[in-house]
Amino acid sequence: MNEEDIQNPEPQDVPPAEETFDAASKAEAVAGKVAGCAGKVDAAVAKCLGLVENHPWEDWLAAANGFIGKFLPLVIGVSGVLAFVVGLVTAIRYDLPFSFVLGNVGILVATLFSMHLAGRAMALPRSFVEKAEPEAARPELLYVAKILFGLGGLVFAIWMLLQFTADALVAAIVTAVVSLLAIVVFSHPGLIGLKADYPTNAVEESITILLFPLKLVLSLLTLFVGVASIVLFAVGVVNVFSNGGEAFADFSASALAPVVVPVCAYALYLSVVFVLDFYRAVVSLPRKLDELRKAVEAK
Repeated sequence: MNEEDIQNPEPQDVPPAEETFDAASKAEAVAGKVAGCAGKVDAAVAKCLGLVENHPWEDWLAAANGFIGKFLPLVIGVSGVLAFVVGLVTAIRYDLPFSFVLGNVGILVATLFSMHLAGRAMALPRSFVEKAEPEAARPELLYVAKILFGLGGLVFAIWMLLQFTADALVAAIVTAVVSLLAIVVFSHPGLIGLKADYPTNAVEESITILLFPLKLVLSLLTLFVGVASIVLFAVGVVNVFSNGGEAFADFSASALAPVVVPVCAYALYLSVVFVLDFYRAVVSLPRKLDELRKAVEAK
């Protein structure tokens, strides 16, 4: 490069102002179309979710619990009497020892206690959710979980349904039910003792997430146990004509499960909460000691 080239450099190509304006306009138009499509997707998702979440699920759950609590003692009593009758007939038919007959009498006595205690026993674990102060869960986390486990689960259920096999059909039905339940729970967190808010610290948030499955079970325990007791009663009626031993077991479980299962759930929840609270105390101990040291130094 000589001195003349340095003093007189070649002019560089500069795009005209019109071309720059056209490129910016096109980019803005594309961004507008993308935003419009995203808005349509958001509206479609909200419409799909609204088909499930825009209902008074809290009132419906309370009504279902009340209905089950009203008629469950009848199911328990009939199941206990049938368990006693079937067991007695089986003992006579197969010449079983007298201790088996005494066991049947024990089932009958236990049924009387179950009829009296079933309502209070099922309210016992549910009180952890209904009577306690709601715990905070991030609104963004609730929404993300609702989309992933709710709509994502429904899409997966449709995919399994297209496999056209009996096993896939059963799995698709179960997945669809669980996905609908996820939409309901994450849209109405009060059902499981949560509220859409921000936790005070990461430890509290971790404990809330860990307790979520247990709180879900506690909230729906009355519904699950009531339905299971009725199903066991129906299965026992069917087995009476084919297998007396299985019918006796079905009727006994139908009569005693409404007390045994809630009490076991109550004990399990207390144990888990005790362990988590102990962990929380251990984790927060260094911070509290540090605060105490600073307070002493400040004096």
